[in-house]
Amino acid sequence: MQTTVEKQVDNKIIRRLFYKSEISWGVSDFSKAIGPMIDLVFVSQFIGIDGVTVLGFMAPLIMFFELIGSAVANGARNKVSAMIGSGNLKDANRVFSNSLLMGGGLAVILAVLAFLFSSGLVFVLGAREPGVAEMTRQYITGYLIGFPFYTLTRVITPFLQIEGQYKRVNATSISTTVIDIVGDSVAVFVLRGGMFEIGLATSVGYILPFFIGASYYFGKKTPSVFKLKFKEFNLSLSAEILRLGAPMGITKGSNSIAGLIINNMLTSFHMPYLVAAHGVFSQITVFLRAAWYAPADTLMAFAGVFVGEEDKDAIKLSQRIALLHSLIMTTTITVLLFFFCDPIVSVFLNTDEPEALKLASQCIKISCLSLPFHTIVYNFNNYLMGIKRLRFANIYSFLIECGNLVPITLLMLGFVGYQGAWISKIVNMVGLSLLAVIYILNHKGGKTFRDKMLLMPEGFGTTPENEITMITSSTKKIKVLSKIAVAFAMEHGADKKRAMTYGLITEELAIFLAEFGFKDGEEHNIVARLVAKDDDLIIRMRDDCKPLNLKDYYQALVETPEIEDEEIGLAIIFKMAKDVNYTATFGANNLIVRV
Repeated sequence: MQTTVEKQVDNKIIRRLFYKSEISWGVSDFSKAIGPMIDLVFVSQFIGIDGVTVLGFMAPLIMFFELIGSAVANGARNKVSAMIGSGNLKDANRVFSNSLLMGGGLAVILAVLAFLFSSGLVFVLGAREPGVAEMTRQYITGYLIGFPFYTLTRVITPFLQIEGQYKRVNATSISTTVIDIVGDSVAVFVLRGGMFEIGLATSVGYILPFFIGASYYFGKKTPSVFKLKFKEFNLSLSAEILRLGAPMGITKGSNSIAGLIINNMLTSFHMPYLVAAHGVFSQITVFLRAAWYAPADTLMAFAGVFVGEEDKDAIKLSQRIALLHSLIMTTTITVLLFFFCDPIVSVFLNTDEPEALKLASQCIKISCLSLPFHTIVYNFNNYLMGIKRLRFANIYSFLIECGNLVPITLLMLGFVGYQGAWISKIVNMVGLSLLAVIYILNHKGGKTFRDKMLLMPEGFGTTPENEITMITSSTKKIKVLSKIAVAFAMEHGADKKRAMTYGLITEELAIFLAEFGFKDGEEHNIVARLVAKDDDLIIRMRDDCKPLNLKDYYQALVETPEIEDEEIGLAIIFKMAKDVNYTATFGANNLIVRV
């Protein structure tokens, strides 16, 4: 066994959980983006340039449709993360029920309204030429059929991830992609259809995968702590979820508004291929956005939980991983787009018009230079949401996609012509990155930039001398944890009896978790974090073993007539501790014990 004492929580468990969650978010974002991208390929190859123009007009509308699912999902995740971190599972379930009922209901209402007013909606989108306008209306109709299921899938995904159901999330995401490819193939080769059939194929790719994900919650033997209860719907809680998710909703909504405005600006140049060229890059960025969304979304979720635990080092580690991964991926994508823009355009824009190909290549080659700055902008914005700095998060979200971008685009179009629309993306992201740095530097909490990045008040968490972290990966020599815990308690004013109790609980808890979790032969880690906070002595145990709700396990143990010798230690823990809370977060077991 290797037992180490560390001041920085830079351990395998957090890294492993972060990677799993990040991959899950990446696959999820990729699958949600692949539908429009697959549509773009099929439309370009088999319907033509008018169909590509339709998708260019549709890009802002689809972003607007995503507003509900994104706002509710992120609001629910932000609301529930602190509850999970503190073990408040009853209220967490209320958030689950409210978010599903609210998200599904709002999506159905929006779909019905969009269908009833589709003709006016097409005009607002900028599709004025009769043929293109009719094709746009057809695509909207087909797309709306599956839209409520897309929203529900978006809402349910963070709850599946919180419970560590990454394989199910990935299966849902992958099935979305496969079904959409098959659906588009049937629409083109079998039905010989047009834009309605393409939109319908995307809908089917939303409907079936939803049931794959949702089935986890409706099984009779599901271990989930979340259960859908209609009677728990509450308007004030729903409003709170929307408030917490407002920054993401503003991001999606302002992106949609900006897309409409910029499309109309480009239309005013009377160059027939400008909107199509801009649409190609818009679709490509939607397709690739997992590169910056997945790390940022994972950071938001982890930050919420670790703020609840007041674990500064874990937050810093999450920030570092998110920034590094995002920077690597966005830089790689930028290089590939810059040097291979011409072959990329030939795939997504099937036309013999050299002017259309030239404009699309220009757009990609210039606009892609903004992508590395997405690393700072989206990680900063999502972290603001995760720690519930909502006022500035709302402002910053609006600036990202509209408040900053639209005025810059207008100015750049006036100075350099249509290419100003491409250059403005770079100027926008550079400016927002500088704004994020300035905001952090002006924060009063912390002396170093790394401390300021937490954006937490001075009293947040504990000082290094008031906490200690121990990591073990086997059952051998686990008693060293007890000795360290006793010494730690006495250093922080505990009398001998309380210190011995603290050490005994630490030892018995670690032994039980190790004996229970290490039986599968896989490599595992148990992290024990000892904290002295106010008058409390706290033990926070985290492990990456198989799920074990210690409170339920002990309750079942109490109801049995006989107690096995190896389970006596568990009885000692619950009888001697002041309070024991359990949560399963991102696939890890978490215990908070107060002595």
